[in-house]
Amino acid sequence: MRRILLATDGSEYALKASSYLAHLYRGSSDVDITIIHISPPIPPIYREERHDPQIRKVYSDWKKKKEEEARRYIREAIEVLQNGGFQKSHIKAKYSHQVIGVARDILREADEGEYDACVVGKKGMGWFDDMFLGSITRKILEISEDRPVWLVSGKKWETRRVLIAMDHTSQIVQLAGYVGKMFQGLEGVKIKFYHYFAPFPENFAQIERERIREFEKRIVEKERDRMFQFFEDAQKLLERMGFGKKEVSFEIFKGDSLSPKKVSQRVLKEMRLGRHGTLVIGRRGATRAREFRLGSVAWRITTEAQNCAVWVV
Repeated sequence: MRRILLATDGSEYALKASSYLAHLYRGSSDVDITIIHISPPIPPIYREERHDPQIRKVYSDWKKKKEEEARRYIREAIEVLQNGGFQKSHIKAKYSHQVIGVARDILREADEGEYDACVVGKKGMGWFDDMFLGSITRKILEISEDRPVWLVSGKKWETRRVLIAMDHTSQIVQLAGYVGKMFQGLEGVKIKFYHYFAPFPENFAQIERERIREFEKRIVEKERDRMFQFFEDAQKLLERMGFGKKEVSFEIFKGDSLSPKKVSQRVLKEMRLGRHGTLVIGRRGATRAREFRLGSVAWRITTEAQNCAVWVV
């Protein structure tokens, strides 16, 4: 049974996340979704003056209003899921007031419930992350550590057309295993592994490029062979999970720069050209450095991607 935590704040972005899940798992009977809403914390005056009859009355009205809002937000998300074919028995709901912070409270539930993914709506697009990504979504992405987070934007998706962005490490096999688990048993799934490669750094002088041009072909062939081996390992894993060879493909693209901007732009272009509705990326990229909770390429992709779901794994 796949278990998914869907965070909602009643916004249109949260409802898009509900709609994405409804499209993705249409007809599936082995997916449980828990909808969670975190209300603002109880104001200090209501906690400190709870024995004052007048304060208690105001607090009671405030609490009732917040509970009604939460029920409405959760009900709207449930309606979207049920309209997409989900059975009510596979939908649960949780509501509480903020304890530590909205993002941390959501992720605490994700950890305690051992969910396979935490799904949130993405506010928009753009490099100005606080303004366009949404502050809560941004916080969830930053502190979720190794918990997979799905960011959803747009209105209509080819949800089962999947693009997996490869770096030059073997982590692609782990990504393949996760994708296989979350798509297993679904019809019409198409998975493409895509690797962007550039033999020269962006600041490489032209004279240096010319001096080693003769080695470029050898470097490209070596990179292609190495990445194809990773792909074959991932493909074999997916075959064991029930995915046919025709459902899985691989492409390597040779670019002119390894800058995060160039890499992310090319990956997003491939996503659009291939009409992929789900884009999967590794959290820390090639460095795997813990101090960088999200790699620079992954960060650009999550902020700039539109009309798709980005899975940060």
